[in-house]
Amino acid sequence: MFGLGGGWPPVSGVTESQGKDMRDTISNLDMLRKIAQAVNEVLHEPEIIDSLLDQAVVTLGARAAVLRLVSPDGDELLQAGARGLSDAYLAKGPVRVAESGMDQRILDGKTVLIADVAQDKGVQYPEAAATEGLQGMVATPLRVRSQIIGVLRIYVDDAEQLTPEDLVAVDILADLGALALEKARLHRSLYRIAEALSASLDLEPMLQQVLEATVKEMWLKAASIRLLDSRRQVLHLVAAYGLGDAYLAKGPVHLAKSPVDQRVLNGNAVVLYDVERETGFEYPAEAAREGIRSVLAVPLRLKDRTLGVMRVYSARPRHFGSVATRFLSSTAGLVALAIENARLYTALQARYEDLKLDVAEWHRFLTLG
Repeated sequence: MFGLGGGWPPVSGVTESQGKDMRDTISNLDMLRKIAQAVNEVLHEPEIIDSLLDQAVVTLGARAAVLRLVSPDGDELLQAGARGLSDAYLAKGPVRVAESGMDQRILDGKTVLIADVAQDKGVQYPEAAATEGLQGMVATPLRVRSQIIGVLRIYVDDAEQLTPEDLVAVDILADLGALALEKARLHRSLYRIAEALSASLDLEPMLQQVLEATVKEMWLKAASIRLLDSRRQVLHLVAAYGLGDAYLAKGPVHLAKSPVDQRVLNGNAVVLYDVERETGFEYPAEAAREGIRSVLAVPLRLKDRTLGVMRVYSARPRHFGSVATRFLSSTAGLVALAIENARLYTALQARYEDLKLDVAEWHRFLTLG
């Protein structure tokens, strides 16, 4: 199914069987090249998803395909695109990870092959699948390095006819699609963050927009920015997105009680894979109640000065890799510059108002004189 075959001349010095294997290998590599080109030649996320679904259907001669992305809290798989499925089926209801044994296996990194989706106990909506007339399915994770960002499901008439080469092709297609989606989101997020930073010199709404863009583009739960006080002993919250009132009210971060933030303020990016188990985090119990599992923290640096700390929070265990760390560090650098500009603007405004008062007083003095 995956090999194209046919039309190749005989190869000298090899048997007919070996020649066929070579032709199939070349055909498979050519198909992978075409898949990579199709998926990566576009930059916008909707176009990448459309290309990914089209290639999935063509590669397996499938009936339908659907792509779902993990929600920021990790509880649901949100529909991002589909091919060959009715509106009624797509509107059947939310896909909740806790209610879908099949998707739990996929989010653990496994490719799942199901002979009959209408009969499988791990499928969340078997009745809807039966009504849609769906039969076999292969589903694989969309993985960016160690992070699984979504699930690609491909529906076929006979899953038992899929070859090992077919399954390898699906895995490679999913990996290429995930990388292309990450690239698109990083481009889009940099644009949105730059927009937010240039939209206003009013610090609070500007930082809120930056945090919102960062959370959405990095598939996170929440983010926060804390600035050092004048005595450099406490980190005070100045902006947050995605965090509940109870967590925000827990109190300031004291450097003496937070070795993690001490390391960050010394210029290091710090990753906490599990805040409940790792030491150095001041409020681990409160973080657990908030549904926070992993944290990436980077310094807000301006030349040789560190202004504070920018943190992002994941609801699922996540190994933040070098790409995510560099991206957040770059964002934090832009935020630090924007904070300094806003402070300068505020100081200039105050000085301008003082000058206006001085001029008014001087004018009144001259008038009275």
